[in-house]
Amino acid sequence: MTADTKTDGMSGGSAVTSGGPDRGTAEYIGFSRRLWLGYGLALILAAALGASSFWIEDTRNGIAAPAWCYAVTEATSVGMLFVLTPLLLRLTAWLDPRRIGWPRTLLGHLAGFALGSTAHIAGMVALRLLLFPLFGRSYSFGTPGHLGLQILYEIRKDAVIYLGMVALLWLVARARRRAQVTVIVQPATASSAARLEIRDGARRIWVDPAEILWAEAAGNYVELHLAGASHLQRQTLAALEQQLADQDFVRIHRSRIVNRRHVRSVAGNDSGDFTVTLDDGRQIAGGRRWRDALMTP
Repeated sequence: MTADTKTDGMSGGSAVTSGGPDRGTAEYIGFSRRLWLGYGLALILAAALGASSFWIEDTRNGIAAPAWCYAVTEATSVGMLFVLTPLLLRLTAWLDPRRIGWPRTLLGHLAGFALGSTAHIAGMVALRLLLFPLFGRSYSFGTPGHLGLQILYEIRKDAVIYLGMVALLWLVARARRRAQVTVIVQPATASSAARLEIRDGARRIWVDPAEILWAEAAGNYVELHLAGASHLQRQTLAALEQQLADQDFVRIHRSRIVNRRHVRSVAGNDSGDFTVTLDDGRQIAGGRRWRDALMTP
């Protein structure tokens, strides 16, 4: 999803074309504040370059609109891209072919793209309809009689950006998994009996239960969340809960258990459900049915 490059009609002045693709770079799950800042600055730079390029081109052709038209058009597009990025991160993490298989992964991404492109186009158009009147102009999406072509054009561009971002996220996640395995794989010894054994292909990983923040069911797997990594283990959550019974883990949801030693605070809501804040700042939801178990010393 990116900024427009097709001519948009704006009553009260010349037509405006907006800028080229914004290829935002995103890390996989776990976007730090520094990365978010860098990502946002990259989008702003891309928007500035796109807006200035099309303003220069239209000026050369004698059809330029005021410079703010280009700035608003580009800013609304990359702004929506920035807003939608967290959803793409979550979707890409959830649509893991190792967990749900390739058919479901592909169908999930098709649905995700359809919803994402719709949200991107609708959001940026809505923002322009709100912002252009502040500068004394009205905004129209596309030239009269060519609305269908404009929408098709935007969808085509969104598809390229969506595929590119998903591929990048997948490659980053794969590189992270390999790096994590290299660091924590250790030979089996008598002292490793208290650790969890996770099989990653032909390799084995041993994880200290104390390092696990929480674990959640993920189809036929359990996903173990550590401070700087996550691992998939092929077993049921109930089996893992029993295995960690003496490690101060407690169930807080039908699909989630948490390491009590990493819980910083618990906040309830009107429905009786609650939110657990961990010592690294991450928050996970709990169900009211399991609240007493968590609060019991």
